[in-house]
Amino acid sequence: MQTLLHTPLRMVWLKAAVMGSFWASMEIIMGSFLHNLRIPFAGTILACVAVWLMVAFVQVWKEDGLLWRAGLVAALMKSLSPSAVILGPMLGIFTEALLMNLAVVLLGRRPLAYLIGGGLAVLSTLGHKILNLIVLYGFDLIRVADAVFRVSAEAEFLPRTSLRDAVFLLAGLYIAAGLVAALAGYASGKGFWRRGKKTEAGFGGFHRLDTASVSEQKTSELFRRSRADNYAAPLLFLNLGAVVLALLLINGPYPLAAALFSAAYLVFCFFRYRRAVHRIRKWSFWIPFVLITLAAALLLDGIGNGWSLSTTGLLTGLRMNARALIVLTGFTAISTEMKNPAIKLILYNKGFASLYQALRLSFSALPALLDYLSDQKGKIRTWRPDFAGIAAAAETMLEAFKKEDVQKSPLIIVSGHIGQGKTSFARSMAEHLNKMELPTGGFLSPGKHNEKGERTGFCLQPLNGEKPVLLCSIHGKREWPKGGKYYFNPSALQKGRQLLLPGSLAGKSVVVIDEVGPLEINDRGWAPAIETLLRSRQMVHCWVVRLSLARKMARKWDVGSVYLFDAGNDHPEEAARLAALLARTTDRPPGKYPATGVTETHQAEGW
Repeated sequence: MQTLLHTPLRMVWLKAAVMGSFWASMEIIMGSFLHNLRIPFAGTILACVAVWLMVAFVQVWKEDGLLWRAGLVAALMKSLSPSAVILGPMLGIFTEALLMNLAVVLLGRRPLAYLIGGGLAVLSTLGHKILNLIVLYGFDLIRVADAVFRVSAEAEFLPRTSLRDAVFLLAGLYIAAGLVAALAGYASGKGFWRRGKKTEAGFGGFHRLDTASVSEQKTSELFRRSRADNYAAPLLFLNLGAVVLALLLINGPYPLAAALFSAAYLVFCFFRYRRAVHRIRKWSFWIPFVLITLAAALLLDGIGNGWSLSTTGLLTGLRMNARALIVLTGFTAISTEMKNPAIKLILYNKGFASLYQALRLSFSALPALLDYLSDQKGKIRTWRPDFAGIAAAAETMLEAFKKEDVQKSPLIIVSGHIGQGKTSFARSMAEHLNKMELPTGGFLSPGKHNEKGERTGFCLQPLNGEKPVLLCSIHGKREWPKGGKYYFNPSALQKGRQLLLPGSLAGKSVVVIDEVGPLEINDRGWAPAIETLLRSRQMVHCWVVRLSLARKMARKWDVGSVYLFDAGNDHPEEAARLAALLARTTDRPPGKYPATGVTETHQAEGW
């Protein structure tokens, strides 16, 4: 038996999950509000709110490294957003948190650190915008902007300034905004301590946050793969390479090769990534392209040519727009492929388990927070920035997260290769559990074979003593839904779902599901029933899973410790003893289980 023990999250990660939830909910609701009203400098306003939140929280919760962890959680929650481009907002949020955390680490928890960190965090939004523009249009944009300022310097009715002076002036305004936000956050944090107790004043009714609404919002969204999504991990690297190659060609001396390759890549993206097409259909999308082309054609050589359109300037403008179109479309494609659950799974198993467990908790609380922040029409509620209300709700949420993190259903996986006897192992395990007088529910799926010994389908055999029914067959009816080479009996599928209803499993200690496979990976089959059962945390789960899918199944759902039994080498009686112990105890220390003879093999890096 191999074991992957569930280790409770450290307090700093639990608090980062709470803070990240508030941060992300503000980004979503306030960002939509500002965007819909087309308020300028929306990103700067959101950065100021983030600084206020960080400075206020860091005075209440003293854990080192809280800020960058909370920022990382909030940033990664953007990957679950339906937005087409997520890279920019994710990097912006994390950069703000990193700068503030760095200031606190270097200068300590004092007002000077908050002021410097706040100023740099808000200033980073300006740097982010400038960097985005340079990435989009290249350094030719600086030439065009400089020409605009030179023209303005010649006009008597416009202030005379240079591009550099304008950038410095704008940077000063951003820093000043960050200082004000930091002072507001400092005052909010100090005000909370001066009150000496939590208060129910203020922020959008968060003080009435129900812990049940958090704990019951369990979801597998983090590793969910919709049937509408057709991810392919190699395409992430293909898109990265294609964007780099296209930009090199556009900036090189081969315009024909650049045009052909760019056109081919754009056509590929428009057919595969529908959101890219959706963006370019909007007429507003093309306004900056037209303005930049005209500005380049008129200003780059126009001043010395009697304000006539310059061919060189026109070509420069077209090259800038081609570059921008490639970058925007390519980043849409890259952002889409980054949502691939397989990539998240790789990160999970490469040392980022704490991060993704915290992210699961944050995502589970997000619906409740959004509900309090917005009304039924999705509009932002009237609120005043009273941090006491947020802090009171944060403590409530922290207690819910603690409970959520430790009360997870243990999972026993019976695995092996095809035809290795997984179902027989599960049947024998269930028989041993019955002898122990431990109630067991669910079903088995024994195979059906023809005279030649070839497998033709599977039956669904309830563990409550009911007669088995045909689950699927290669000779099934054509109107039955098909999965792989098998046609699935709708009445058997319905029967299986009924067997997995909480009411059908009332009083049961162990539920056996044979099997959990590719359908469930794609949120079909028994997946909805499993999602519901895991919320109750009242049973030990035993799933029959192919060896190649065992790791994915263990990480798809938010379960507790996972115990992997090999149907070809381990013994069903050992699995039954373990299930009985898990069902009868709440504390499961590592090592040799008392009175069972079951010994764990702990593998810190997973299987």
